[in-house]
Amino acid sequence: MILSYYSSPLNPIKKCQIEVKSMVLVLTTTRFPVNKGREVSERYIAVEKEFPPDRSLSKVILRLAARIDGDEIEGIGLSEVKEGKYEEFLKRMMKMTLKYADIEGFSSKSEVFLSGVDALPMVGLEMPE
Repeated sequence: MILSYYSSPLNPIKKCQIEVKSMVLVLTTTRFPVNKGREVSERYIAVEKEFPPDRSLSKVILRLAARIDGDEIEGIGLSEVKEGKYEEFLKRMMKMTLKYADIEGFSSKSEVFLSGVDALPMVGLEMPE
């Protein structure tokens, strides 16, 4: 996987690319109105049955955590994607997310992270023990 970043917020023209040959963490956040809680939860159970965890693609670190935030419910999940499996993982995740497309007010986003062990060497440092 190739990660692109800008070397400085003040100098966005100088774009750098680094090839990452490690696992990545994907944090998925969903939000939906409180009054859709049962509908989304029932759909979640159905989607989990249709797409059970695929250990060849990722390790589930946090399957589901949820909270009420104002008039919305926010849910998160965290997976560690295996090396070389990000594209396949992403396609699978998109298929799963599309199962919620007809639920009014539902939104989802996925964020990709590197662990400190993998990220710090990119700037010439190592994670302390």
